[in-house]
Amino acid sequence: WPAAAAGARAPSRRAARKPAADVDGRTVVLNCANIGCMYVECLRSQGHNRIGIFDWDGVRRAVRYYERHGVQPMCVCKARTAVLSPVPADLKDYITMCPTVDNMRDADDLFTIRLAMRYRCQLVDNDNYRDWKLGDDKAHDCTDVQEWLLSPVGAELKVAFFFDLLGNFVPMVPPVVGSRTSGDDDRSLSR
Repeated sequence: WPAAAAGARAPSRRAARKPAADVDGRTVVLNCANIGCMYVECLRSQGHNRIGIFDWDGVRRAVRYYERHGVQPMCVCKARTAVLSPVPADLKDYITMCPTVDNMRDADDLFTIRLAMRYRCQLVDNDNYRDWKLGDDKAHDCTDVQEWLLSPVGAELKVAFFFDLLGNFVPMVPPVVGSRTSGDDDRSLSR
């Protein structure tokens, strides 16, 4: 499946749009760095030689998955990630660039969480946010974030994921709205 990534279909430009303030559960927030790094880890575990630690194709597969389910992805990207690995043209409309914040290594985590709080939507990230829930160094400045993550709502909206042996993006929890009538995998990306 990595060889097919070069011929992967791009997400539809027509479908790309910025979410409105009241999105009624039709938005999902994706942490680009986490998804792109997990995708590379998956490739390496399958014996594929990959250079680097991040690949936009993982983000692309997550975007496609959610679009097929009628949910608009909003992808949070660190400025540093975009410098080291420029955002592909087909994903630019989905990216919300996280500003660089002095003395905050994980600013993308904070912005991912805050967007999910604001839009009351799922956030997709394999980070357990222990440091935001329990760590004094981050949580003391963001008690609202800490309370939200520890609340039943925050816990329910946090979605872990993996990539299966075919490279399909698989979230632990299905999207809140929409459904797909035919197959539910990313094999169409390799055609």
